[in-house]
Amino acid sequence: MSLDNRISLQKLEIFCLVVELGGVGRAADHLYVSQPVVTAHMRMLQERIGAQLLYRDGQKMRLTEVGEQVYAWATDLLSQSRELSRRIEGLSDGSAGAVAIASSMSVGSYVLPPLLADFQDDHPDAFVRLHVSDADDAARATESGDCDFAVITTSTPTVSGGALSAETIGEHEIVLVVSPDEDGVPDTVAADDLKTLRFVCSPGGRPRRRMVDDAMQAIGVDHRDVAIELGHPEALKTATRRGMGVSLLLRASVQPELDAGTLRAVAIENTRLTVPVVLLTRPGKRFTPLQSELMQQLRDSHAAIRA
Repeated sequence: MSLDNRISLQKLEIFCLVVELGGVGRAADHLYVSQPVVTAHMRMLQERIGAQLLYRDGQKMRLTEVGEQVYAWATDLLSQSRELSRRIEGLSDGSAGAVAIASSMSVGSYVLPPLLADFQDDHPDAFVRLHVSDADDAARATESGDCDFAVITTSTPTVSGGALSAETIGEHEIVLVVSPDEDGVPDTVAADDLKTLRFVCSPGGRPRRRMVDDAMQAIGVDHRDVAIELGHPEALKTATRRGMGVSLLLRASVQPELDAGTLRAVAIENTRLTVPVVLLTRPGKRFTPLQSELMQQLRDSHAAIRA
């Protein structure tokens, strides 16, 4: 039996949501519709495919063998559709169009906004979107086609299992900071002294934590005393200002506090910690003139920071 050519992208999107969210109810909640609406879409899709796609295994919905094939096809088709939509939006001479960027938290919160604001000033007819999450989520958004490219800090040379091209475009300094009222931490410490300090850290296993742990291991510090784990740079800064411990953060994220005296930088003897800034792209993706121009400006600006 051949596929019914009336299969719509909408039904494929709903099918993928059911698979990825783990059930019809969760997909309905995500779409703000009733469960019978999602069930009807699924029933019609299965009729047009001519086979059952899902079956219930206890409390879980699982893919049939046909469902696995249809899900792989649907995700690829939807990814290409999103790419096509973005290319159509960006077809121009580079003065107009759309570009979506994914980024890790510190880069997206403190480094990219002024650069993107300058770019938007120079391209008033362009539409720029910045999605700030963590490095792993930014890589997934780029791989899926939800974003055109990503700018992240990472110490991992292979991102998203090698499915993306990773280009190092610069580096940012990691600085050790402490509350200005903390008398027990001098202005300069040795690398071995870091093993005796209490740290305010990102949660274990997250990209930011891996990045900092890799930087510490590079200078011989393979264990830290963690006082508290917090997920966002602003939360890390707040806890550090409260005297809960020292923290390692991108200088760009703490420079205003260092200038205002609400945080104090602590030098590490004979050490300057840096982390690469990486541009992630999908191999084979065709960029519009606007997207290519923005990527080049980001390369140039980070090269200037590195210099």
